[in-house]
Amino acid sequence: MAGRLTLWGAGELLKSYWSQSASPPQTYYLALMKDIAPSPFVSGSELDEPRGLGYTRLAIPNNTVYWSNASQPQVITMSESLLFSTATSDWGFVRYWALCNAEVEGFVYATGSLETSINVPSGEVVRIPADVLSISIGPFYAEES
Repeated sequence: MAGRLTLWGAGELLKSYWSQSASPPQTYYLALMKDIAPSPFVSGSELDEPRGLGYTRLAIPNNTVYWSNASQPQVITMSESLLFSTATSDWGFVRYWALCNAEVEGFVYATGSLETSINVPSGEVVRIPADVLSISIGPFYAEES
């Protein structure tokens, strides 16, 4: 479930490090999406999320309990298992994910595809195991020709 930064997410990263005009968020919100793949330009209001049906984005704290980069320095990995709320009716298949700055709408830091689509019938709880969701940046340098 490797993902990449969106253009907005890359801008926030740059602004927090070089001008300190943005601060890292205390909480991220993980969104699941159905059929429409997210683009690098997507906003939180454009995500193809299940509507109603017991679905809400999952709040994830921004700390070292949840996030680690033990493998490669350009990859950050979710180190905890994640459980969404119980579906109160059929959500259908979810195929993509997005890491957002708000519970509803807002902006998107990063997006990715699920390794396998997940069918979410009524009564099901979506579980994303630890060490499966990751975000990477790079390549960092490419020689000019």
